[in-house]
Amino acid sequence: MPVIFTKDQLRFSVESATGGQQTVLYDDKGYPTIVQIIPKFNIEDVAPSLGSGVHPAFIVGGVEKPYIYIAVYPAAVMDDRAVSMAGLTPRNYVSYDQAKQYCTSKGAGWHLMTNWEWAAIVLWCIKNGFQPRGNTNYGRAHDATFEVGARDDKLAPGVVSGIARTLAGSGPASWRHNNSFPGIADLVGNIWEWQHGLKIVDGKIYMTNDNDFNLAETQWPAQGVYFDASTGPIGGNSSAANGAPILSNGVSKYTETPTPAGGGDERDITYTQITGETGWQQMALSAGYAGLTLAVRQRMAQALIAPKVATADPAIVAKGYVGIRNYGERLPFRGGPWSYGATAGLAALALNNRRSYSYYNVGFRPAFIA
Repeated sequence: MPVIFTKDQLRFSVESATGGQQTVLYDDKGYPTIVQIIPKFNIEDVAPSLGSGVHPAFIVGGVEKPYIYIAVYPAAVMDDRAVSMAGLTPRNYVSYDQAKQYCTSKGAGWHLMTNWEWAAIVLWCIKNGFQPRGNTNYGRAHDATFEVGARDDKLAPGVVSGIARTLAGSGPASWRHNNSFPGIADLVGNIWEWQHGLKIVDGKIYMTNDNDFNLAETQWPAQGVYFDASTGPIGGNSSAANGAPILSNGVSKYTETPTPAGGGDERDITYTQITGETGWQQMALSAGYAGLTLAVRQRMAQALIAPKVATADPAIVAKGYVGIRNYGERLPFRGGPWSYGATAGLAALALNNRRSYSYYNVGFRPAFIA
């Protein structure tokens, strides 16, 4: 394995240009990835109502870590390795397991970005009073159309056709997590990004209790939390065919037939969602959810699954959509793609699709922890 922190000209240039906020790490084949260095912080310092202690993103298997390293740009792929560099075309048409493999094959410490890491960055953004815009309208920001990036398909920003991914980091500073060029780019819009460490099976949430990215998926703990729906299936292949998603302590209404005993393959037809800029913020908490322990409810909010700890609390103001299928196994992506407008955002959470799902607007991002 290459020595990770040996100085070279590229690393020296990146660290000098960003005041040490970013660096360059190399994988087992020598490919570079530019990463944002995120120092450890406490939950109470960014969101006191969500609990206290070190945010779980900085704890791996019970061991605190001083930093997490998040790829600055969505991943491209070179020689079966995830690579994050400015100006590259983000990889699309990638399944969850492919995305994970492209990251873990880079070497020890590398992994597909986790939901815990995404949540930590979002809570930090909100505490600092800024939520980035991004490519949410075919190469431009829907709410600031003068903000544009370089479309990979060479069409003009705003042209509603083609595959309107923008080249990594080609947008303005306001498309970065800290409103500065030494910041994480393209978290909002451009492409959906697969997240590791979280899934639902027939609505039941399985999630690592901390950022243990090496924990076998079969060992992810059930959290005692479920995604329910306000109404059951009405029929037809329509996202509007069911009521809104609800966080609960059980499922009373599946949006389609749940997994048959002994296995089976349900049809991916209807699902339930809340669209718009405040969609995720509007997700309801059932009476049963309110009866769960405070620690569990705080964990769901720390992971940016629940928009608040208790029904009477003000919602976390992170923007974006929520959509779920509470039948079968579903793995998450976040952020939203180029066509979602106000429905894209830091909180945007899609738990609609199977691990094998692969589409033109779905990609991923690597991360590293020493």
